[in-house]
Amino acid sequence: MHTDGEALRAACRAGLGGEPPRVATTVEGARTLLEWLVIRVARRRFPAEDVRAGYCARTPREVIAQACVPFTAPCADLSAVSALLLADQGFDATLVLCGIKRSFRPVKFQCGLEVDVASSTWVVGFGIGRSVLYEGRFQPTRRRPWIFRRRPDALSLDRSFLSHFDPEGREGLANVVPGYDLERDLRDHVRRSGALSFTLARRRRT
Repeated sequence: MHTDGEALRAACRAGLGGEPPRVATTVEGARTLLEWLVIRVARRRFPAEDVRAGYCARTPREVIAQACVPFTAPCADLSAVSALLLADQGFDATLVLCGIKRSFRPVKFQCGLEVDVASSTWVVGFGIGRSVLYEGRFQPTRRRPWIFRRRPDALSLDRSFLSHFDPEGREGLANVVPGYDLERDLRDHVRRSGALSFTLARRRRT
């Protein structure tokens, strides 16, 4: 998977204060890279207008430059940057998009990665309160019935995570995930981005 390593390292120096560490293509190497990223990119409360403008639409270059992600929805932004960091150092990464369906609630989605290390596959995920790396794959469940995977030939600092699944990115997500409604999802994230929700999310992380 091709990446522009020089441009990536330059973006990291400018936005994250330094270049990512050089690691071996092992599980511990992947963990080191991901921990390096998570420490430097803050989960923050965004104003409503910024949630609407940037929700799952920013490019890795923008995420790195701003060094923060919305606390209600970090998965697409962090997965996009993680995929670049991992691919640049020789890891085989698959982009994963999951559709989430629960009774009496709107359809949502989840973004993550599957990373092949030796003979095993490892899941990379980013939630509101924590990040995970564990052996396995994303599996369909009753609440997560749709799983889509992409392994592009190249990754770019200027292409959002969701654009790998539909050329229109988040605006085209309804073409991929049945029943998804972007406007309804945006309203929900704006509603959940209040000060109280942010305080409770920070407590769950401690």
